[in-house]
Amino acid sequence: MNVDVRAATAEDLAAVEAVARDAWYAAYGGFLDPQSVEAGLAQAYDEDVLATAVEHDAIEFQVAELDGEVVGFASAERTWTDEVELHTLYVNPDRWGEGVGSALLEVVEAWATEQDVDRVVAGVFADNAVGRGFLEARGFEEGQAANAEVAGELHDEYEYERSL
Repeated sequence: MNVDVRAATAEDLAAVEAVARDAWYAAYGGFLDPQSVEAGLAQAYDEDVLATAVEHDAIEFQVAELDGEVVGFASAERTWTDEVELHTLYVNPDRWGEGVGSALLEVVEAWATEQDVDRVVAGVFADNAVGRGFLEARGFEEGQAANAEVAGELHDEYEYERSL
């Protein structure tokens, strides 16, 4: 299966939101109630927020396509002199295990290397077995525990890190 990864455009916003919705319910539905999922999606995937991220020069925002359909996306930003933070990496659950996430991560890590940083980091909910397993299988190591807020509720998360 040939995954095409390219820079996201304003025309991709609806597809990105749809992938996020499906992935959030699949990955987070076991520990977030539907109201929290909806509130989190409304906040993080508001059209204006997405449009700003896609157009922002400092944010690397990529989409993955299979047969011309957006089936995944990733965004990252250089947050410190020596690190790039992987903000998002989501794939339509129907496409999990097909190499889409790996293709996106590869492009983000290539971009991070161009930024001349030492590592890539990503915050992952402690209860997100899918996300944690994906990163661990690709050499990321679980680091510091923290909290992330969704819909006014704090949830445990871990910072994962991989040296470049």
